Amino acid sequence: MIQPIPFQFAAWSAYLNAISNVVGALALALLFAGYAPFGKVNDASSVFFALSLIPVALAFHQLHRSVAAPSSLIITIIGVLAMLTAATLSALLVFGQVSFGQTLRAVLSANAIIGVWLVSSGILALIGSSLPRGLAWVLMVAGAGLMLVVVGFWIGGQGSPLTTLGGLVVLTGNLTWAIWLGHLWMSGTVRYPTPGP
Repeated sequence: MIQPIPFQFAAWSAYLNAISNVVGALALALLFAGYAPFGKVNDASSVFFALSLIPVALAFHQLHRSVAAPSSLIITIIGVLAMLTAATLSALLVFGQVSFGQTLRAVLSANAIIGVWLVSSGILALIGSSLPRGLAWVLMVAGAGLMLVVVGFWIGGQGSPLTTLGGLVVLTGNLTWAIWLGHLWMSGTVRYPTPGP
């Protein structure tokens, strides 16, 4: 039997996600202000953003599988594949192996799927009462924001009002859930459900 990922490790991953989110947002703002080198910083932060979600996704699955095992497994697999895809493509950008244009559609698609994973995780948390209701709702809002960024980018590019609005929702939503979840899991008050016979 696969041992569940320790909550404290997943908590530190959530904190890392929050940090990478802030660094990425600042780097993106500086990039748009004309400081081109910060594009690499944004790409690098995207690698950490995506990879730091994987332990969180595995911990979520351990929490939710007793309530909706097949759904949780499918959501986790699809989410982790999207996270690995986003991280790999961002890393290739950092090292200059691909161009922004070559990866744009795939990165947007991967981030849209990560948004779906966040929303789905929030729904499963509500169904199973595995997280505080407010935290579950913040997960869903952050996921919706990420999908809004993608839709805005497809419709009007990085200057689209939808992209900006979605970005603000993602920034505040991700910071909120990542810090809240990290604190909750570091507290030691959450336990994985006991497996049945």
